[in-house]
Amino acid sequence: MTWIERTAYPQFKRLASARVLHVFFTPLPEEVDWVEKRTGSPESCFALVLTLKGFQKMARFPSPDEIPEVVIDHVRRCLELPEDVWPDHGSSGRAKAHRKLVRQRQGVKYDAGRARAIAVVAIRKAAQANDLVHD
Repeated sequence: MTWIERTAYPQFKRLASARVLHVFFTPLPEEVDWVEKRTGSPESCFALVLTLKGFQKMARFPSPDEIPEVVIDHVRRCLELPEDVWPDHGSSGRAKAHRKLVRQRQGVKYDAGRARAIAVVAIRKAAQANDLVHD
């Protein structure tokens, strides 16, 4: 069985190096400015930065419980927030709004129907290729 870490589905590594934290999870000043203009509290700002940086690194939206504490602590320090401030991803409505904002910023369109259609074609091709190999 293939380990999830060896698949195309990106995962967080258990331990992130200082270089990885700096390169991938340090918010740029213009990103912080963008986030602050779209949120109303430090907790919401924190959550949106984590959503943005997670998407930039993984090309998907990681769930809040999958983000390692080392990443959360790094972003907290970058935002100069006290240790008792935690990201507030809020309701599913707020999380959905954050994902929409990140998609807009990154120039990504959300089209579940088209994505499914592309996946169906790719799966069929892979299944046909597999059948040819095993015949």
